[in-house]
Amino acid sequence: MTRRFQDCISAKELAAITILLLVQAALIFWYEYHYRMELRHWPKDTIKIGYKPSERVNAELSPYGPGLDSELVNLFCSRNGLTPVWVEVQDYKQGGEKLTSNELHLLLPVPGMQIPEIKALKKGPVYLEGRFLVLHNQWRYPLENLEDLCTTDVVIPDRPVFDRILREMREDLQCDLVPSSRPGPGKNFFEALSDRRFRFGIKDEKTYKLWKGFYPAVRRSEALEEAYSLHWMWSRHYMNLDHKFQNFWRDIKDSKVLDDMLEKYFGFYPETQDPYELRHFQETLINELPRYADTIREASRRYNLDPLFLVAIIYQESRFDPGATSRTGVRGLMQITSHTAEFLGIEDRMDPHQSIKGGAKYLQMLGERMDRIGVTSWDKWFMVLAAYNQGLGHVYDARTLAGRQGFNPDSWGGLKKAYPLLSHEKYYKTLRRGHARGYEAVHFVEKVRYYYKLLYGQALLSGFEAEHLGGFLDLVPSDWPK
Repeated sequence: MTRRFQDCISAKELAAITILLLVQAALIFWYEYHYRMELRHWPKDTIKIGYKPSERVNAELSPYGPGLDSELVNLFCSRNGLTPVWVEVQDYKQGGEKLTSNELHLLLPVPGMQIPEIKALKKGPVYLEGRFLVLHNQWRYPLENLEDLCTTDVVIPDRPVFDRILREMREDLQCDLVPSSRPGPGKNFFEALSDRRFRFGIKDEKTYKLWKGFYPAVRRSEALEEAYSLHWMWSRHYMNLDHKFQNFWRDIKDSKVLDDMLEKYFGFYPETQDPYELRHFQETLINELPRYADTIREASRRYNLDPLFLVAIIYQESRFDPGATSRTGVRGLMQITSHTAEFLGIEDRMDPHQSIKGGAKYLQMLGERMDRIGVTSWDKWFMVLAAYNQGLGHVYDARTLAGRQGFNPDSWGGLKKAYPLLSHEKYYKTLRRGHARGYEAVHFVEKVRYYYKLLYGQALLSGFEAEHLGGFLDLVPSDWPK
């Protein structure tokens, strides 16, 4: 009995010891797990953003905001109680290394960015795509075949992605392709290619779209086979940040916020750009704008408008021809109807100064109507343009139709989809104001948006236009959208 009792005690002691060891191991594991989780939880209210300067990050040419990527970063930070700390990187190899070592938390892309697939890094969804282009100077022969690049002067930006493209083109073309110039990627590149000494240049499609209106001599020749996609890249080390980034992108795509931002920054560019139209635009600014500049300034002050916005409308409406008359009977610089002229107290629609002041007053009134229904920021002014072109009633109808079709009636992106439907009986017969030339309204808004962007950029660039337009920037109202 004694031996059995001893054996029983030994078994019980062994079981107790085993349980104690397991509990101790579990406590150590729990402590170690939570300690590691704390290390992987970003506790601060700032995050570091790696970037290379571009129009998407620090826009210089656009009145519509700080740039697509900057606005996305600011939105992400505001939603998550964070403050961005901007860190310029030398190149994207360095940016990738800083992400991996947790010196950066987010890296913003450039076209052609290549970072190896690393488990510690996460790619966000693609939000912009494009191709690399061969561009040519209009005063030289366009590209006939890619071998032409081997025998003439080529301008290629001084960035690593273009070094890689150069290496690949040398291998494909079996020639020693040596660039004649390696300028900076923005203004310096387009100024260099505008010089008649150079025949070709290589640039990414999205950057060309942003700059081409300022350099009519630079034209598209051919798209290269290589395409690119833009997406954010961030470190997965800090689990809370990783979750915040993933939730942010899922939300802005599901809620169409991303679509609205893309529309604001890119939605108004023409598919093809007529260089002769651009030259006429620039010549009109030089020859005609000075005659009416004082009246434009006065009207802008009185009716709280950006004078460049008013200039863009005048150019689209009449090309600064005070005698302009349309097939529908609207007249003058601001193409005002007889009914609207009577309502505004305009005695002579053909008098350019009366037309400018009356048109500005009407724009202010339309803006107040948009305020009453709660439309804000740029969406407000784009809808004002549509109302100026087709009437306020059709804006209300387009908003109603947008809601029925599942579009956002408070965004121009939503109305841009709904407006063309007002030309079709299936839709307009169900609405109060009936038929409207919906496609025409959209075209008008997009043209004014484009000219406004060109004016804003030219006011900041050197040249005659900057001399005459720069003073207008001082008159932008304090409550104008930024």
